[in-house]
Amino acid sequence: MELTPEQIAAAKASGCAFLPATDEQVARLTMQRRIFTIAGEPHVATRNDGAVKETHGAIAMLIAGEAPRVEETAQQAVAADAEAALEMAGESAAARGGAQVVRRGGSGAARPRASWRNTKRV
Repeated sequence: MELTPEQIAAAKASGCAFLPATDEQVARLTMQRRIFTIAGEPHVATRNDGAVKETHGAIAMLIAGEAPRVEETAQQAVAADAEAALEMAGESAAARGGAQVVRRGGSGAARPRASWRNTKRV
């Protein structure tokens, strides 16, 4: 998300700080929509103690003059980072020819499959 000087000023007035993003942060946080572009350079946005990196949605609400409905906790941010790292590891392993990580939905149990023996084909 490219931010204009007016948007940056509005976000800063709401308590945001923009810090230059490292290459590692760009790789890890882009999928979570937590990387902002300011004058062509990647940045992260933080509020309060700086432990939580803000998302595009939260910054858009701050720019519009609204407070985000639910603030992400530091624990939720760590969990989201771990999930993104796991997805990236699976994708890079698949790109190298390794096994891809595939998540199962629901209860995690595989659905029962019917036997192929003694079945009548039409």
